[in-house]
This record gives sequence, C-alpha cells and structure tokens, in this order.
Amino acid sequence: MTTEAVRADGGRTSVLRHNRRFRLLWVGQTLSGFGSSMAGVALPLVLLAGSHPPTSVAAVTTVVAVTGLLVRIPAGILSDHHDQRRLMIACDLVRLAVSAAVALFLLAGPLPMWLAIVAVIVSASAMEVFKPSQFQLIRRVVSSEQIPVAVSLNQARAYGVSMAGPAAGGLLIGVYPALPFAVDAVTFLASALCVAAMVPRKRAATASPKNPAVPEPSVVPESSVVPESSVAPERSAIPERSVVPPAPPASTAPPGPEPVRQAPAPAAGFRDRLTVGFRHLAHDPFLRRSTVFFSGMTVVFSMFGSALMLGVGDRPGGATAVGYAFSSAALAGLLGSLAAPSLQRRLPLPVLVASGPAAAGALLTLAWLSGSTLAFVAAFSAMSLLVPAINAAVVSVMATSVPQEILGRVTTANDFVVQLLQPCAPLAAALLLTAYSLPVTALVLAVSYLVLALLAFTLPTPTPAPIAPQEPTRSDA
Repeated sequence: MTTEAVRADGGRTSVLRHNRRFRLLWVGQTLSGFGSSMAGVALPLVLLAGSHPPTSVAAVTTVVAVTGLLVRIPAGILSDHHDQRRLMIACDLVRLAVSAAVALFLLAGPLPMWLAIVAVIVSASAMEVFKPSQFQLIRRVVSSEQIPVAVSLNQARAYGVSMAGPAAGGLLIGVYPALPFAVDAVTFLASALCVAAMVPRKRAATASPKNPAVPEPSVVPESSVVPESSVAPERSAIPERSVVPPAPPASTAPPGPEPVRQAPAPAAGFRDRLTVGFRHLAHDPFLRRSTVFFSGMTVVFSMFGSALMLGVGDRPGGATAVGYAFSSAALAGLLGSLAAPSLQRRLPLPVLVASGPAAAGALLTLAWLSGSTLAFVAAFSAMSLLVPAINAAVVSVMATSVPQEILGRVTTANDFVVQLLQPCAPLAAALLLTAYSLPVTALVLAVSYLVLALLAFTLPTPTPAPIAPQEPTRSDA
C-alpha cells in the first residue's frame, strides 16, 4: 500500500473518531450491550434459583429465537417508514421498562416464569426493531468511506461486552439477584439519552426573500460547511450546491442530472412492502450469492461450536478445554474486528471472504487426519478471528449498495434468510457425533468449509447505489 493510501485511510479514521454523533451512538450501544450481556446470563440463573425446571428455562431461549424470526421482517418495514431515532429511543425505553419490572419482581421474591417469557418476547421484539434502525442511522451520519471502520468498531464493541458482561452479571447476581437487571435498566436509559443527543440543533430561520416568485440565493456560511470527505448534506437538503440560482425560463432550462438507479418503489399492498427486501436480495447478484454464502457459514459455524462443546466437553479435562476455547474465540473475535479495516484494504473481497473457511478447512482436515483436539480448537479460533473481518466487508458492501429507502427491509430479509436454518445446526452436530466420532465430524466440517471457500471466489463485483447524502455532523475535538 502506498504512503498516500495509508494517510488517506488514517484521515478517514480520524474523522470518524471525531464524529460526535457516531461517538454518542457507539457509547450508548456499548453501555446497553454491556447491560444486556449481563441480563442474558442472569435471567436463566435466577429462573433456576427460583426452582423452575431446566426444560422451562431452555424454552425461554427458544422463545427468543422464534420471536426474532417472527418480528424481523415487520421490524424492517418500521425502520424504513418511520424516524429511526424515535424508534431507537422508544425501543430503549421499552427495554428499560422490562428490565426495571424484572428487577422489581425479584425484590419481592422469585421471578415467575410468565413474566420471564413476556420480558424476553418484548425485549426481543424491541431489539429486532432497534437493529435495522441503528444500521440506517449509521449510514446517515457516517460517510461511505468510513462505513467499514464504523462496522468494525461496532463489532469490536459487541465482542468486548460479550467478554466483560457475563462476568459482571455473575458477580452482581451473587450480591443480589435484582442487581444485573437494575443496571441493565440504567444502561438502556443511557443509550436513549445518547440517541436523543444525536438530534441536530435547528438553525435559525432565514429571512423571507424579497421577491416570492424568485427566491434569493441561499448561501451557507463557510464556517458551517462540513468537509465533503467526512459527511454529506441531508437527503432533504438542496444537493451538491451551497448557492441556488433562480430557475431559468422553461424554454431555456438545461437538462436535469443524469438519472441514477433507484430502489424498486414499494407498491401500496402490504405484501409488496413486506417482500421488497427479499425481492432486492433475489435481484442483486452480489447480495443473492453472499446471502447463500452466509447462510452456509452460519449453519456450519453453529455446528462447529456445538461439536466443540459436545465432542470435546465429555472428555477428561474437556470442560476446561471448552472454556478456554470459547474465551480465546471471543478474544480472537475482538482482535479480528479491530483488524478488519486493515484486512479490507489489503485483500480483495473474494480472497478475504474465502480466507476464514479456507483456514478452518485446512485445520479441520489436520484434526481429522491426526485426531488432534488441539487442531480442532485451533480451527474454531481461526474462524472466530476471521469471521468479523468477513462480516464487516460484506456488511459494508450492503451499506453502500442498497438504496437508503429499503435498507431496513433488505438487512432484515438478509438476517432472516441467513439465520433460518441455524436452529438445526446443534441437532445436526449431535447426530454426527452420535453416529460417528469427532474426527469424522471434523472431516464433514472441513469439506463444508472448503466448499464455502470456493463459493467465496464466485462472488460478483457489487454494484454501488447512488450516493445517499448523510446528515451534516458536528465534529468535536
């Protein structure tokens, strides 16, 4: 890479670091993610402590997965048709109320199962609405050049809180069972305040033009102009120019700008609005193939994790090995998220996407040939290291290639398809281990990953969408 390219990328990262709105969003989501990570560990523990049977506790997790699948597509419609900030604030306040209710019930006694089920249904529904709204908002406040860095920082945030949150939740629940949920409620309040603080200050109204038929040129002061490299003007603002001349007569009017590719306009019917995300995935060559790729990746990786837990955990010292494997995988995911922007700059997209499954396939082949548990665990850590970079690369493409007006529905449709078969993965891993052995399971996983690596090289070049103006942002040092 040239020195100029390094400096340019460093400049984009620096601008993002000083993007006040992105900082607010990132800090708010770090806090709420930390609280949710604590509560996610604390809820099954308090239910078990309340003498609820393990099958009922496990059913709560199933309810979360089913709720996510049912709400995901309608959530995308809401995100596309309503103000994303208000939706995010409403979701945070709803989850605040749920966490506070759980904490109050725990102050009075054991948590009833009906309340736990209601709490996870409401919280999961709010989360499904929040996610596409957040993704839309990032695209509005971050320039297209900075989206890969923004996605990587968000992934690093998620891995970080997943490492710290469970430990903190276990510590707090040992002090008092209601504490993790009370802290979770406070973090949702902090997140809502951060999102609310992102609203731009309204500028003073300009004087009315002297001649109402011909408006005066509107000039933006130089001190208020935001550099083009960091952000672009509001979608509803006047594009491209700071001075608007009077309209020429109709007979001499110059031709308008060249037409740009627009999203397929949703029809009036609810079915068309509901399915526009799926139709866009089906018609976009890159997204269609990448969705198939990630569907396979999700199933195989879930099988991998289940095989690691079931196949290694029942061996002597296996519980310790599994614990170290998942801890190292979380650390690898954090490091992979931080390295993602650099990897995206240095590797072509097909090579980057193929690198993870290729490395895992090679190590799993070694595990099959040698019967080595260490090679099996190393393959899992390798995938955990490279998956964040792969995900960041494809998500960045989606953020810059999907038209803004359907972005919420396209992202939720993609998530729906990618995760549709994931619940089958643990059962498939258990059947393989029961019928055969861990080395044979490693061989099946190796072949699956190598097929995915070959599929990655068939990804077509993504087609960029028309440049969607971002909201002006104020950069604070």
